[in-house]
Amino acid sequence: MHLSWTAHGNQDHYLWHLPDGNEVRVVDGQHGQQEFMEPEEAFIAALASCHLLSFLTEAARDGLSVASYDDDPQAVLGQNAQAKIFVKQIRLQPLVTFNGEQPDTARIQGLHQRAHEKCFIAQSVKSEVIIEPRG
Repeated sequence: MHLSWTAHGNQDHYLWHLPDGNEVRVVDGQHGQQEFMEPEEAFIAALASCHLLSFLTEAARDGLSVASYDDDPQAVLGQNAQAKIFVKQIRLQPLVTFNGEQPDTARIQGLHQRAHEKCFIAQSVKSEVIIEPRG
């Protein structure tokens, strides 16, 4: 990945140049432009994606076939002890459906716990990560 910003005109965004040649336009959250990604959204998406991939791995290890996985992750900002704003909490709310055998709630919770423990992004952040499976 390569990041670039150039000062010219009224350009208030910058670019992430991805290895495959695609670009993502990024803007800070104060501009509210929906066609741009905000760094905070990318942070939340990265953590939620890591959890998703870890969950799929753990489900496969348990012999389960996942048909679909949907999540609406949300974040809460707060202030740390030094009065600095940070992402205090990230709430994952995955809805998982399975092909064939439908595991019980306790088994699904266990899969999410193992996925959380193996998600290197979740293990790398100060944010509290709450996982509340739906369905």
